[in-house]
Amino acid sequence: MNTQTPIINWATTSLASHGYTLQQVPEILIETPWSNIILFSTSQHDVYLKQMPTDISLDPQIIQFLMNQCHARVPVVIDINEELHCFLMKDAGLNLRAYLKNEFQPDLLIQAVKEFTGIQRATEKHIQSLIALGVPDWRLEKFSKVYDHIINQADFLKADGMTDDELKILRDLSPNVAEQYALLSEYQIPETLVQLDFNTNNMLFNPSTKKMTLIDLGEVVISHPFFSLHNFLYTATVHHGIKKGDQTYRQLQNACFEKWLPIASKEQLLKGFMLAQKLWPIFGAFGCYRLMRSVDLQAFRSYYSNRPHRLADYFREYIASAC
Repeated sequence: MNTQTPIINWATTSLASHGYTLQQVPEILIETPWSNIILFSTSQHDVYLKQMPTDISLDPQIIQFLMNQCHARVPVVIDINEELHCFLMKDAGLNLRAYLKNEFQPDLLIQAVKEFTGIQRATEKHIQSLIALGVPDWRLEKFSKVYDHIINQADFLKADGMTDDELKILRDLSPNVAEQYALLSEYQIPETLVQLDFNTNNMLFNPSTKKMTLIDLGEVVISHPFFSLHNFLYTATVHHGIKKGDQTYRQLQNACFEKWLPIASKEQLLKGFMLAQKLWPIFGAFGCYRLMRSVDLQAFRSYYSNRPHRLADYFREYIASAC
């Protein structure tokens, strides 16, 4: 990714041209292989700059599309620099995960789910437009092709720790994967916008207005909506102490299904969800592979030094459940 100086210089000039007056020196909040976030405190309100690698830099375009076409609650974009792969956005509230860790409120989790699933249903009729914008097409009919492409990147997968025996197992499982995705498609749940890592860390909450804002949209794809929802429920058990099967979990799961009840029964939705859950490791591997191909691999591996084989682990999870 670019050094910080050019983007800070651009942001400072852009903010001045939009009438903003800086109150203090910009503060670097986040530096990862896939994004840099810098805070600009101004006399009006806080402004955030986000910079991304080239291959996952659609965030501001997707934000504007969702705002204009779907009236979604997403950040307000102030300016975009496509050459530097960065953009400026207005402050939209507090990180929901941090807010809930300070004061846990199950209703806010339910609100977040309903906000996101509303966006998913609203984007069903805009699939071709989103694909034209550059959003990857990972609809179920495409999954076998994506799967076969990735598992045949032998050198790349071996560098992540996979063995020849494991690669052979993945190739042998290709018909099984295709059969499972075909079965999931039979539930006829419309495919739509999917945020691979939908969780409370990617939602902002404004305590004054009680509104939620969806963020971190650079890695969205078009696929089955339940992949996002499985991830949300799973991360809720990890970060918010919810136990699978308890009352709050069931309420969240019901909230996940609510927007689709007009087109399928709860029983059908639950069966589809359980199948999507089984297939999640493959979908997670797709997302991890795309991210690794988009960033500096040395920086990525250094960042995850405590989890050195993230891509391989996704595939191993699926192998363990399928064999």
